Amino acid sequence: MITTQRRRSHYRLLGLVGHGQFGRVYCAVHRRTGELVALKDLNRDRFSTHKFLRELRFLLSLEHPHIATCQALEHSATGRQLVLDYCEGGTLRYLIENEVPLTLTEVLGFVRDILSALDQAHRQGIVHCDIKPENILLSIAPGGWQAKISDFGIARLSQESSDSDLGHVGSPAYMAPERFYNQHPAAADLYAVGIILYELLTGKRPFSGTPAELMGAHLNQRLVLPETIPAPLKDIISKALQKLLPRRYKTASEMLQAVEAAAERLSPAALSVAISTPQDPPLLAPALPFVTLPHPVEHLGLVSLSAPAKLDQPTSARGEQLLVSCQQQQVWFYHWTSQGQDVVGQTQGFSLPSPVQRFEATPYGGCFFTDHSMHLLSMRYGLAAIARFDHPVAATIAPNGRWFAACSRGNQAQETQLILRRLVIKSNETAKAATITRVNVPLGQGQVITLAALDACHLVMAIQQGEATALTGFTRRGNCIGTLHLPTVVQSLVPTGQPYRFLAQEKNHPNALLIIDLKPFRVSRYRLDIEPRWLFTTAAGYAAASADGQLRLMSASGQIIGRLDRLPRPIDILPLSPTQLLWAASEPAHSRIYTVDLQQLGLDLIF
Repeated sequence: MITTQRRRSHYRLLGLVGHGQFGRVYCAVHRRTGELVALKDLNRDRFSTHKFLRELRFLLSLEHPHIATCQALEHSATGRQLVLDYCEGGTLRYLIENEVPLTLTEVLGFVRDILSALDQAHRQGIVHCDIKPENILLSIAPGGWQAKISDFGIARLSQESSDSDLGHVGSPAYMAPERFYNQHPAAADLYAVGIILYELLTGKRPFSGTPAELMGAHLNQRLVLPETIPAPLKDIISKALQKLLPRRYKTASEMLQAVEAAAERLSPAALSVAISTPQDPPLLAPALPFVTLPHPVEHLGLVSLSAPAKLDQPTSARGEQLLVSCQQQQVWFYHWTSQGQDVVGQTQGFSLPSPVQRFEATPYGGCFFTDHSMHLLSMRYGLAAIARFDHPVAATIAPNGRWFAACSRGNQAQETQLILRRLVIKSNETAKAATITRVNVPLGQGQVITLAALDACHLVMAIQQGEATALTGFTRRGNCIGTLHLPTVVQSLVPTGQPYRFLAQEKNHPNALLIIDLKPFRVSRYRLDIEPRWLFTTAAGYAAASADGQLRLMSASGQIIGRLDRLPRPIDILPLSPTQLLWAASEPAHSRIYTVDLQQLGLDLIF
């Protein structure tokens, strides 16, 4: 539907996700349907309204799984935007710049997606004219990505505009020789695909320099192919980057057939090995300070002894603390020194009715979670059972400790009941929970994976639906605020301290790390050389640890910046600060609690 009347926009903006040559790009949601879209602002001075209305029918005709389809032209009081398919995985440029390891299968998959989209566009007489990694959008798929080409409509309009309208359009690093003479054949798009293939395989482009130097290189410089590129792919790149147009692939279909034939010539082992830049071998862990506890450990926690008396009081500064140690149903407390490298005495412990699954600290103490119950620990009023359930539940508690939420998990059903309760602590009384609301949440034969508090007022429910995950947000009053769909299944959501951002592990893909931003919705995937069991935030970015005692540090953009092996095999890891971890390793009759200081590991990092 084409909207020409100016009115309040049909879409609510969730955030800026990019800048294009012709305007900004926003993540937005349709106010009525909840559909997630990309809104691309359009410069009124560069494209007149009548020109876009004339050309919109061509843009709407480009429907293909690997083309970011144009759905409509939106007019509102804030301006004019193209409504496009939204791709939550970012761009191919992001993968290249952050040196995300890719297998040959994934590289060839990107090229296949691009060529199949170009084949349909070229058959309709539409040449893109600006194929480059920035214009290749990514959607998350189980274990990988799907590529979609964006800005097809801009390209078509660019071809029909004079230089005075648009100036020089295109990216010199990816422009075929004839493009510098203002010629726009379909084979010019294939030339750009050849450069992208070269860049994905080597991490750099075949030609570099200023725009003038790039023009000279594309016209005259001989192509040099590194020996690291497999021979079948050398043949494809060599033909795609021929200087003379008649020597190149004639159609996208022809080049796609060549890619398929090359894939058949490569061995399964070659296709599955990740292409990555050389890395130094992992450092070996130094001797670490530790304390010994006289029992095995499964879960760790740390609570402040100087907690506020009421939930609405601010959290006190870090002072004397208790180390919480859990093993099955048993819980012990130890005084923890300010240096964090010693324990002083053991306080009285207690037993819970069922095994502890995890412990979360709160401003006033903490909360023990079991499959069927929740128990609130207050440093002033002791331990209180605040919820009991007949079935296993997923549960979360707000960061400020004022409310919690729970719902049945694991069993497939048509719906589940989300229970939200307010926590109340009054003078000389134990903690009590008062029900705020109960909400029936439709699952459609799905199953709840986890609940996670977003902030003091919101939470998110992760629901597995086949091979996808629905992330549904609620207020603490139980009002649904929308659902985001992730085309893969996550196992957990780990808060990062940054608003609306979580770390997650991907089901059936043990080496994958996902960074999920909910507002605006963005998902980044990184492949690790370990199978992470613990994910957490550090002063340098993020960290992942395996059950074998391997630690990987990553920057905020996902690049591996530190690798450490041969740490004690952990049973649990507790972030103590942005640079310190408590690392629990259990023996049959006792356990050791190591202090891992990231600043003292010789990782050549500045925190």
